[in-house]
Amino acid sequence: MLQPDYFDPTSSDSASDEPLVQQHELQDAKQKREFNKLQKRLRREVGNAIIDYNMIEEGDRVMVCLSGGKDSYTMLEILRNLQRNAPANFSLVAVNMDQKQPGFPEHVLPQYLDKQGVEYHILERDTTRW
Repeated sequence: MLQPDYFDPTSSDSASDEPLVQQHELQDAKQKREFNKLQKRLRREVGNAIIDYNMIEEGDRVMVCLSGGKDSYTMLEILRNLQRNAPANFSLVAVNMDQKQPGFPEHVLPQYLDKQGVEYHILERDTTRW
């Protein structure tokens, strides 16, 4: 019997599906490796800056300002990791200004910080009138 000259999505050939699964697994593994390399680099660079500029000392309380964006979440996570591994003991407190922007989901940040066990303060200022 002649095979059709086109791809039939309704036909399933488990032997031909294996390379696709393996390819996705390889892509996932590569993405994880790249992500881990990026994490290590960011931690190293932040750690070096802290040391070079004597930014954190024993007993310091470090405020991390969170906007809710990826960059501030990333900084918080880097500092939390350094806090666990640094030779100096320091505490972190996350601070956010809830500007009462329409449509901004105000519950997301407190839920995340509660789940992570991070101390935080949220200041409320309605900046929509300015």
